[in-house]
Amino acid sequence: MPGSSGASWFVLNDIPPDYQFTPPSGGTIHGNATLTLTIGGDLTIAGDALIDIENQRNLLFTGPIGGTIDSDATLNITAANISVGGELDALMDNFNNGSGSGSGGSIGGNAAINLNLSGNLTTTGSDPNSGGIPGDAYFLIRNGSFVEGSPGGFIGGDATIDLNIVNASIAGLFDVEIDNFSGGTIGGNATIDVTAGSLTANSLLTQIDNSNGGVMNGNATINMNVSGTATVTNDATVQILGSDGAAAAAINFNGGSYDAGGTFLAFTDGDGTITFNNASAHADVLKVGALGTNGVLNIGGGTLSADTTLELYASGSNGQLNFVSNVTLGGNSAKILAADSVTIFDNVVVTIGGKAPADVYTNNANYTGFGGNETTTGTFAGAGANDPQPLSNAPPFGPSSPAPTPTKSRVGINVSDSGQLLALLDGAVPGPVGKITIPASKIASNWRNSSRMNAAGRLGADRRTMDIRTASSLSPRRLPQ
Repeated sequence: MPGSSGASWFVLNDIPPDYQFTPPSGGTIHGNATLTLTIGGDLTIAGDALIDIENQRNLLFTGPIGGTIDSDATLNITAANISVGGELDALMDNFNNGSGSGSGGSIGGNAAINLNLSGNLTTTGSDPNSGGIPGDAYFLIRNGSFVEGSPGGFIGGDATIDLNIVNASIAGLFDVEIDNFSGGTIGGNATIDVTAGSLTANSLLTQIDNSNGGVMNGNATINMNVSGTATVTNDATVQILGSDGAAAAAINFNGGSYDAGGTFLAFTDGDGTITFNNASAHADVLKVGALGTNGVLNIGGGTLSADTTLELYASGSNGQLNFVSNVTLGGNSAKILAADSVTIFDNVVVTIGGKAPADVYTNNANYTGFGGNETTTGTFAGAGANDPQPLSNAPPFGPSSPAPTPTKSRVGINVSDSGQLLALLDGAVPGPVGKITIPASKIASNWRNSSRMNAAGRLGADRRTMDIRTASSLSPRRLPQ
């Protein structure tokens, strides 16, 4: 549960709920599971806000499957403005984190998170007693598996996250994800739509993760619809992992201007299309890669600029880098264009800013001048481009930033004295036949930052039972409880 100044709303169909020492029978909802939060005006929460549908196979559970929802699972949030002082979590949990063989939860229809605000979404990071990371905002559908050799959850229809915000001001990480890694199954499409007038955040992660054997029968699509500016203090990452496991994959930047103080990364690790539709982006390092055999990168208008390095890659054997309308590649950075074919469409000009010409690595230089084959009238301007070199000479795209899926560690609760034991049991509730239930942390950042429950990390001086922490160095994105 959140701290004393927080608020939470749950549909609990997970197994076992709250980590009971004696697991009960599996939960089943014959129909839809819908959690709707409709606020006529503003919603202001000083602490953490948790809004969650839980249908997962939980930590330590040895049964064969998580919860079952026969039809759709939907989380709806509507308000004018929302302000949260702690961590904001809007979660759809259907993952597998049990013990031994088994699978995650089952949702027979669609899984959806919908946020509609006529005003602003704000996380201030002002709650010193947050049970998570104050200022972070998480919108997650988690259908993957943390159990080696066992599949994730099942979603029979589509998985969608649809965020509609006038302005978003996130003091910490703004994290929007559909996770289907390690044997999760999505029968339809996986789609993330982020629509905002403006966005500010300390860091940004928007991703669909279908890696390590995820199955997606439909398309994986991310649409970034920021009409104004998106300002990110550190890194901004928009990526689809395991894109070859989907029917098709696409990342679309539709308008807007993005500015990242660190690295701006747009990435598909397999086949897929990345398109900039009159969108601009600036960062210290700007890397855009559609790296599959048939990856396509379309640049249509706007300005892409970097202070240190700018890389545009579609380096598969049939990869395409297409400049479909006038664009500027700006900044004083080194500029590297690498694809099987680099095409500047007829009457299109690619202006290279700075003093140094761009380096082009391609087997098919479809443009006029600068060593091109003159199959189109498109050309470079400004500092221009060096004569093309073979694609095989291109430098590596470099780290794409996603961490590998870790192997889930087993749980250990170490109690060294009676004070720690009392703290552990503060939130315990006696159940039928003397069974004891220890409430579990629902906070997303705690799942992301821990691979096991560690009493030393969760037993603070205030003896709150929600704060589960470890010193694990594994990727925070991966690790729920």
